[in-house]
Amino acid sequence: MDAHFENRIANLRQTLNDRLQDPQNASPTRNLLVTSLPNIRYLTGFTGSSAALLVSPDNCIIISDGRYEEQLTIQCPGLASVIRPMGGTMIGSIAETMQQHFSGDFLFEQNTASHKSWLELTEAFDGALIGSKSIVEGLRSVKDAIEIGLIRKSVELNQIVFKEVCGAIGDDATERDVAAEIEYRGRKHGADGCSFEPIVAVGANSALAHYRPGNVKLNRSSFTLIDWGLNYQGYASDLTRILFTGPAPERYTEIYNITLAAQEAAIAAIKPGMEIKQIDTIARNVIADAGYGPQFSHSLGHGIGLEIHEGPGVSPRSTGVLKEGMVITIEPGIYLPGFGGVRIEDDVWVTAKNAEVISNLPKALK
Repeated sequence: MDAHFENRIANLRQTLNDRLQDPQNASPTRNLLVTSLPNIRYLTGFTGSSAALLVSPDNCIIISDGRYEEQLTIQCPGLASVIRPMGGTMIGSIAETMQQHFSGDFLFEQNTASHKSWLELTEAFDGALIGSKSIVEGLRSVKDAIEIGLIRKSVELNQIVFKEVCGAIGDDATERDVAAEIEYRGRKHGADGCSFEPIVAVGANSALAHYRPGNVKLNRSSFTLIDWGLNYQGYASDLTRILFTGPAPERYTEIYNITLAAQEAAIAAIKPGMEIKQIDTIARNVIADAGYGPQFSHSLGHGIGLEIHEGPGVSPRSTGVLKEGMVITIEPGIYLPGFGGVRIEDDVWVTAKNAEVISNLPKALK
């Protein structure tokens, strides 16, 4: 494997060892079964659609099927692999590999493994399976230099696409037209595709935080909320802007400026070591003090990386502190049913001292 993947496996082994020493998290094993495909990609670079990874202090084996035998040699050189036989099952290959090449019980990713898979593996494996939460996800929440570079590129392409789409579409375009144009231009510029279905919401539709594009034309209102993201070599970006096609109504101008003030206050406060939920509180207080507290109905943000939503979450329920290397969205919003909504979102990198806003699309109301 490439050196940075070897480092990630080494960090995982150290984390498993540390858990063994912690009385609150102690489990009788340092063996881990990884079944989450994003986690497997993070640890090995493998991008196939079927795999499991077994990691112990002195062994690491990836299991897949014949479709990916050559791909494994290209993407994971030097990593031991098992190809399940035709007619065999993934569960059977996992259990057999556990018993032939490892000793002791295994932790497994209970957040991503299905109950059916757990039951089948429990029956096939002689040892014990111990559920464990977010071990690899905890490592993924802090990005290394390679990941920061890929996220930067994803954001760069995302912004290029937005500018092109805004310059190319007419006001008789529909929400669906805009969403399709984002997907097309993103792929044309080298993105893997969209990191989620774009949200394009004209006028009153923007009051629905996760609205799905329909046939409403942009000329039905003077404002349209666009929330879009791209994947570049697996890494996501996620931005939201309001596209104005005419003068904004006075009430919309009011909630726009409040939302922008909330976002700017939160970003300005970010620094390593700060309680994550405190960032949410700062933005939420700005909106509440302006009289729109109940109309901010979702979390302030979330981590981005190999998944569009990953740790850390940024909400009133968040635990833990911000760490250098985390990349999070900051996206406060105000939503007024029947009238419209505002959400302003940027991708923010927690640096050694404060925060760097990776995205730089203009936000001034015009």
